[in-house]
Amino acid sequence: MDWQRAFRRILEIRPALKMIMKDRCFERGNCLVILDNPLEIELHDREVRFLVNGELAGILSENGLDIFEDEARKEIEYWCIALTSPGFRRFAIKRK
Repeated sequence: MDWQRAFRRILEIRPALKMIMKDRCFERGNCLVILDNPLEIELHDREVRFLVNGELAGILSENGLDIFEDEARKEIEYWCIALTSPGFRRFAIKRK
């Protein structure tokens, strides 16, 4: 996976992510926070931080993906992929 490209894509579609995930996110200043207990994802202007139980577990940035908690690796990688593809069925807007 090209993590730098994924990072740029996430920043590019951030407004759409905010709308699609409105039931599980909120804004904190310039940061969009997505909650998926125990994971918290913070979309900042220069990085995406992944926290598990309040502890920094990983960072996605222009430099790529850095994982600090190996136990959270798969979940963080899945979220990075899902955030680049807002049409992914787990996050798609339900149509009636």
